[in-house]
Amino acid sequence: MLLITCPVAQTDELVPDRRIRSIVNHPTHVALSVECPTCGSVHVYRTGRRWEEARRRVAEADARAVTAAATAASARTAQELSRA
Repeated sequence: MLLITCPVAQTDELVPDRRIRSIVNHPTHVALSVECPTCGSVHVYRTGRRWEEARRRVAEADARAVTAAATAASARTAQELSRA
């Protein structure tokens, strides 16, 4: 049995092993294609330490980019106000 969260219905579901459609072993993670009992679609769930590390690095880089963009925008606004 697997406990999954359906991305469509946002509900937690217990899924029997027979609903697993495929398992793919990648260098950074294992991908499970699971047929969802709630919506009937096949969702892919990825698991693995290296996968989580890569996701965390991407999220941190995105956060830094957003912060830099916000800082640049506020600097431009301050510069425009000082010219007025």
